[in-house]
Amino acid sequence: MFILKCNIKIGNFIFTSIHDVEITKSTEDLVDTAVLKMPTKFKIRGTGEAKYIEEAIKAGDKVEITLSYEGKFEKLEFVGFVSKVSPKIPLEIHCEDAMWLLRRKNITKGFGKTTLKEVLNEVVSGTEILLSEKVPVMAIDKFIIQNANGAQVLQKLKEDFALSVYLDDDGKLYAGLEQMNNIGQVAIYDLNYMVENNLEFKTEDEKKLKVRYTYIDRQNKKKQVEAGDKDGELRTFHTSIISDEKKLKEIAEAELKKNKYAGYEGSVKSFLIPYATRGMAAEIRDKEHPNRQGKYFIKKVVTSFGTDGARRTVIIANKL
Repeated sequence: MFILKCNIKIGNFIFTSIHDVEITKSTEDLVDTAVLKMPTKFKIRGTGEAKYIEEAIKAGDKVEITLSYEGKFEKLEFVGFVSKVSPKIPLEIHCEDAMWLLRRKNITKGFGKTTLKEVLNEVVSGTEILLSEKVPVMAIDKFIIQNANGAQVLQKLKEDFALSVYLDDDGKLYAGLEQMNNIGQVAIYDLNYMVENNLEFKTEDEKKLKVRYTYIDRQNKKKQVEAGDKDGELRTFHTSIISDEKKLKEIAEAELKKNKYAGYEGSVKSFLIPYATRGMAAEIRDKEHPNRQGKYFIKKVVTSFGTDGARRTVIIANKL
């Protein structure tokens, strides 16, 4: 018997029942989010005092969401802050991870020759956020920040260098190639015993793809590099920072490798167990097609919990 339970801390209040929760974590997005749907009022245990959610809970309140199967599984699924309270019916509480802190930090600074780590250290300085040990050594010719908040700086780094930038489950800031932050843990999925299977197997020849990177300088002069199939679907990227063609080619090939492989693409849906988070590997098993079995990088996980039960949707990326 699997009995669902939750323990949700918001500011000074603890909720053990809720209408719905949806938690989204991705290597492609800066911010992990959670949306909680609740009644407009609640009673304080012990005193019976009734409070309106929109008066008791405010933006900036700390949030911790723990989901469990009683006696079998328990996991702290989300840590962050309330970003806004939306007075709908049911009422919605929108939450962000610690990127919420970086949105409130303004930065103006110019860097000459620098490194990715040096820029990231400037972004997180004065906050509780630490850098991941997996941030790569990467030189940057020049980088100027003009009255931008921390999240805007990270978004620019993400776009200009084709990096995956997000806070990992330890609350540390990672910036680098997506697959280089594989955390070494595996969730196993047997396709014969899934809640829902939305995977499609494709050969490498079926995935025609071309990646183009363009550098544009201040005089509007361009440098372009390409990787992949000449007749493939074109994906274009632009940068005003990386001028070195060798580095541009390296980034283009990394983007190509991430998207062009023989294997599955799509998603699977399971219960809360096996536990999965982005950065883990999904091991796909199928007794009917053992030749297709393998491990895939998990790029996104959407976890839902509420009156209709609990589900975990796992979206995979490249084969490991």
